[in-house]
Amino acid sequence: MHRKLLRQAGSHLTEALLLGLLLAGCVPSLPLSLPTPVPTTPPVILVPPSPLPPTDTPLPPATPTETSTPIPTATDTPTPTETPSPTQTEPPTGTPVSWKYIFPIQPPGVASFAEGVVTHGYPATDLFAPEGAKFVAVTDGVVDYVTYADQWEPVMDDPALRGGLSVAIIGDDGVRYYGSHLSAIASGIRPGVRVTAGQLLGLVGHSGDAINGDFHLHFGISAPTYPEDWRTRRGQVDPFPFLVAWRAGNNVTPPLEATPVPASPFTYFFPVEPGIFANFSAGGHGYPATDIFAPAGSHFVAVTSGVVDAVSTVDLWDPLTNPTAVGGLWVSLLGDDGIRYYGAHLSAINTGIKVGTRVRAGDLLGLVGNSGDARNTETHLHFEISHPLSASDWMSRASLLDPFPFLQAWKDSQNVTPH
Repeated sequence: MHRKLLRQAGSHLTEALLLGLLLAGCVPSLPLSLPTPVPTTPPVILVPPSPLPPTDTPLPPATPTETSTPIPTATDTPTPTETPSPTQTEPPTGTPVSWKYIFPIQPPGVASFAEGVVTHGYPATDLFAPEGAKFVAVTDGVVDYVTYADQWEPVMDDPALRGGLSVAIIGDDGVRYYGSHLSAIASGIRPGVRVTAGQLLGLVGHSGDAINGDFHLHFGISAPTYPEDWRTRRGQVDPFPFLVAWRAGNNVTPPLEATPVPASPFTYFFPVEPGIFANFSAGGHGYPATDIFAPAGSHFVAVTSGVVDAVSTVDLWDPLTNPTAVGGLWVSLLGDDGIRYYGAHLSAINTGIKVGTRVRAGDLLGLVGNSGDARNTETHLHFEISHPLSASDWMSRASLLDPFPFLQAWKDSQNVTPH
């Protein structure tokens, strides 16, 4: 009986409390001490957001802010997006660009070649192919140098002209590509013209000093210098492994070694080429001069860039009637370094060498001989270095400098300016 009365009292008390709460309008906000119901809508930011749950309201971009919990970046947890930004389709900054390369003879199957460093004495490869085979640009670039006429002569054998008809381009990869001994130059190919990989540059032949040889393309790879720099242009990087790669369809860029900074702002060459056959020693004249003994026909080249200030193209020496014309055929060069260089007893003067002609280091000036008062001696180059006084004042010995130490330096490929 007592328990029934207690249950009824408790029921009346609960109803009274609920009625009081309804009158006070407190139903939506329950006391904090009571258990909190689980919300039916998930939070906006989840960790990790893979994928984000759908919501009625579009979510803002997943960009971390100072007041929000950062969302892992795409490198940590890939998150697919419906509309990629334009930058996502572009290569990232710093990604190496791959250039397209084409084998220089087309079709490639008609060409045969082998390692050519030993046969040339410098890095280059001869690609043998039928006359008229196509020589094409190996990559995109700009034409740097073109020889339209074959001016090579066997007597002078000017190394700058040995290539006959030739084309060189500077690729967009920063490398120079050179092909020579052509039989024809393609129409429209001239310096400054832009070409694309595979574009026709010329036709295979045997011009220049290959006139009596098999039809082939002499192919050289080098760093770009000035267009007339035949020494560098003929080959500086071994083409063979790259030709093999290009023929197989692989895009491989030739590397260029860093060019060492010369000890002098001027470039110097030993005056006789090939220097391996030249012999010289100090003294022997009673004044500063050096005789460089070499086979007849060896090349006398400009030791540095400059301008021809005097030349003798005829041997006027006679021991009785003209004893002062002892040099016979000779060339005097006023170098850009302010020094005069004189070579005498030549057997021939190169075509185009006259007073006022500008030459670069290594350009052919004439051929070693024994003209003048050296007619009955071994062939050699009489070489003098002097401060520039009068070009015709050969009797002035006060201005002469001893060539011997500088010849030694130049033969060892050291850039040393006479002083």
